[in-house]
Amino acid sequence: MISGQNEQQALWDALDYFDRPIEETGLVQELERLEIDRITDALDANEGNRSRAARKLGIGRTLLIHKIKKYNL
Repeated sequence: MISGQNEQQALWDALDYFDRPIEETGLVQELERLEIDRITDALDANEGNRSRAARKLGIGRTLLIHKIKKYNL
């Protein structure tokens, strides 16, 4: 039942987002934070395989590599 445990942990992690203190950030910073989180999750889920992570994100591999460099991931 590992997948059930993973799903439960993912739900808890998602709920933790709402427990974060409210920060005085602009929309651009919030979007960057979201993009970083999604890229990191996709890379983790695909064991660092950039092609599969890009496919999961719905973007090209070249764009993903650009964003990895941009955010220093």
